[in-house]
Amino acid sequence: MGRTIGLDLKSKRERRRSDYVFHQDYRTRWADNDMFHHLNNPIYGVLIDSIINSYLIDKCGYSTSKSDRIGLVANSYCDYFGSAQYPGVLDVGLRVVKLGKSSVVYEVGVFQQGEEKVKAVGGFTQIWVKREDNKVDSEGVPRHIREEMAKLVNSEDSDVVKPSKL
Repeated sequence: MGRTIGLDLKSKRERRRSDYVFHQDYRTRWADNDMFHHLNNPIYGVLIDSIINSYLIDKCGYSTSKSDRIGLVANSYCDYFGSAQYPGVLDVGLRVVKLGKSSVVYEVGVFQQGEEKVKAVGGFTQIWVKREDNKVDSEGVPRHIREEMAKLVNSEDSDVVKPSKL
């Protein structure tokens, strides 16, 4: 049996790159640093939002302007465990923690290239609604998106809620 990936702070602090199914690199910029020469906290939010939307657009065929269903952020969080900085390259990893009928809970891990310790773990819950009225309906997460999201469920994580019917 695989290692359970807990959602408590101690477990998040011990995240590994292999806990995440999809990865992207991000080259830090001078403007990303704060006055203490650390990555500015809002940049982590940008990284989280960017990898999730990149996956939705590139892998799921989602269009931010044309899809009849849209994913709205219901809550977000970020827990910080170390400092990342410019210059450098970050490895940003994405996984799905829970795939519900009308919602998806994402988790993102941020690692500095060349270092094994996770710098931050964050994510958000997205509620899928009809674009025309922002209401949840019986379809929830569109089937083609649900099928791609199921690929982000880490097979080692026995606590993840996997979709029973695609």
